[in-house]
Amino acid sequence: MIKVSKTEDGMIFNLSNQKVSYVIQIVDNKFVTNRYFGPALPFFAESRDLDEGHHAFAVYEEGNKFSVSNLPLEYSFSQNGDYRQCSSEVRDADNLPLTFAKYVSYDEEAVHPDNLPQLRSKNGNFLNLYLKDETTSLEVILHYFLLDDLAGLVRWVTYKNTGSKSLNIEKANSLQLDIPDTDLNMLSFYGTHANEFVPSVKPIPDGIEEISSNRGSSSPQHHPFVALIDKHFDLNHGNFVACNLMWSGSFKIGLEKDQSNQIRLNAGINEDNFDWKLEPGTIFNTPQAILLFGQNGLGEMSSLSQQIIKDYVVESRITKPLLTLNTWESAYFDIDEKKSLEAVDQAKEIGANLLVIDDGWFENRNSEDGQLGDWIVDKDKFPNTLQKISDVAHQNKIKFGLWIEPEMITTSSKLFHKHPDWILGINSLRNKLYSRNQLVLDLSKIEVQDHLIEVLSKLIEENQIDYLKWDFNRQLAPTFSQGVSRDVQGKVEYKYVLGLYHILETLRNKYPKLIIENCASGGGRVDAGMLYYTDQTWISDLTDSLGRFRILTNMATLYPLEVFSSHFSKSPNEQDGRILPVETRMILSSLGSLGFELDLDKLSSSEIDKIKELKDWYVDNYYLLHDSICLPLTPLRQNATDTIGVLLKGKSDSLVIYSYGATDAVHQPQYLPLKYLDESRIYYVADRKISGVELNYAGVTIPPVMGDFRVKAIKIFG
Repeated sequence: MIKVSKTEDGMIFNLSNQKVSYVIQIVDNKFVTNRYFGPALPFFAESRDLDEGHHAFAVYEEGNKFSVSNLPLEYSFSQNGDYRQCSSEVRDADNLPLTFAKYVSYDEEAVHPDNLPQLRSKNGNFLNLYLKDETTSLEVILHYFLLDDLAGLVRWVTYKNTGSKSLNIEKANSLQLDIPDTDLNMLSFYGTHANEFVPSVKPIPDGIEEISSNRGSSSPQHHPFVALIDKHFDLNHGNFVACNLMWSGSFKIGLEKDQSNQIRLNAGINEDNFDWKLEPGTIFNTPQAILLFGQNGLGEMSSLSQQIIKDYVVESRITKPLLTLNTWESAYFDIDEKKSLEAVDQAKEIGANLLVIDDGWFENRNSEDGQLGDWIVDKDKFPNTLQKISDVAHQNKIKFGLWIEPEMITTSSKLFHKHPDWILGINSLRNKLYSRNQLVLDLSKIEVQDHLIEVLSKLIEENQIDYLKWDFNRQLAPTFSQGVSRDVQGKVEYKYVLGLYHILETLRNKYPKLIIENCASGGGRVDAGMLYYTDQTWISDLTDSLGRFRILTNMATLYPLEVFSSHFSKSPNEQDGRILPVETRMILSSLGSLGFELDLDKLSSSEIDKIKELKDWYVDNYYLLHDSICLPLTPLRQNATDTIGVLLKGKSDSLVIYSYGATDAVHQPQYLPLKYLDESRIYYVADRKISGVELNYAGVTIPPVMGDFRVKAIKIFG
């Protein structure tokens, strides 16, 4: 609910549910300040006074009690005397900066930003604060959506030009949050291809700390997420304030600790390649950002974030176990009709219900140097087209899927020669920049979006495709659009992402049963924005199940199991040479949607039998392996070879998955406290009746094993 009260020089807005309160105060009848973000309050009494001291070098307007440089502002503008990092930079038609937008009014109307991913549920309360700059007639609207049932808040901003002259937005963050420093650390995730989601925990320094991407995508190098955590933060202790940006393009999240030990968090689009000309009568919306608060450590953060993404963001078409057989590691580019039909038989043998033909099915594509952009079936490889494979798969009650990389193009394609003006970042006077021999289609152009929708629709309909693996194997550079004016170039990156969203949304609406898997060389574009438009995510190209398990369990700090796709692969693994037994590979690949990516003909009959047995185990426990909340029983890990334990917590039953590290000649059992079970309940482990209290504090026994990197699964019946 939202409580609104008037004060002598402004107003107070108290956004509260049973979990959290977020309090905003208008002071001096114009400044929008943050007064509280924390556990739910019975009422707000202003126990922490605002700083009214007249400090050296502080800037004041005549008659103001407060300096803008000392206030905990909800949004700030450049060159107004607040020398900290600002949220917004806007210039008028004469290139003069807008320095301040004053609070003027509020309402509680439901607002949904056009063409952007957003929380789907209406179970919450909206607050919209209207700020205006009278000299330029710019209206800045701060939007808030407080969830009814969880300690979460969503923020974003609308810019509206109500004047008669154009304005230039050079920076437009989704949120700003000023909070006092209470000896906090910063948690973020970094990485690279095949080594995504490596945790980073470090003290917040005096000055500025930033994470960002300027790659045109959310990238594996940094994830659009930051959490402020207590110094003694652990699995189930410690406060946190977390921010997750729902955006799939370039971003920047900055932290600044000022001379008063106040911390400012800013999050939004990376302004480096951004410049938006706001014409009279038009609006601009920033992406939404999810704010979380909790007091019970990493487990609560994981549970809260997963629940919000499950309930408010993801709308998956996967309603029962989806077991994939992918052709990549069995055939690579040398895929053809014969091998595809053999793959149908292999899928039947192990109980897979989705066959995916990966890269190499289309004309002139026999290596990474091959053609991209035309998406015409190679008649030499598939003389009866893909329709025959699709028909045979469907006759065997197996779904049919296809790998595709629609955003990419090569100069060898017919499309390139027909529409060279559709390519991002080239013109006749400049060199083309390649990555993997690829260029990028300019999705900021409506005609390119329409073309891809038409091509993909034809593929889907002609071949009765049930599933698309949507890949994205290079990032954007340089980013400019051919044939458009200088005023438009600063919009290209933002409009590219909107173009991608539009294509995905159109396909989802047009084909209600189509399943789309998000992929970007694995985890190169995993974010809440992409999860809004897709059903599951290929989290990494690393198919070593041990390394992938580290990536997945760290990723579960933010995202639910149901969006993860993992594949059982060969041993020794082709990427790192690791040798793992069948059981380890199967169980560690079973969190989320299980798939297979290897030549099954090279396995022994006993290995095939073991796979079938574990496939049945996966199906029996699908309600936990796919649909539960994944909670950490060991800290976030940088190394795959460390021991890792998780609790998959369902509504009544739970499942412990424990990945052993390297074995030890001293064979001593380990004890793993489960921490998160209901302490008022009685559980059953094997044939033993055990209280939730005992399991949480004494834990379950992890017996010693012979051999490295074994795995144990323990079912907890509720």
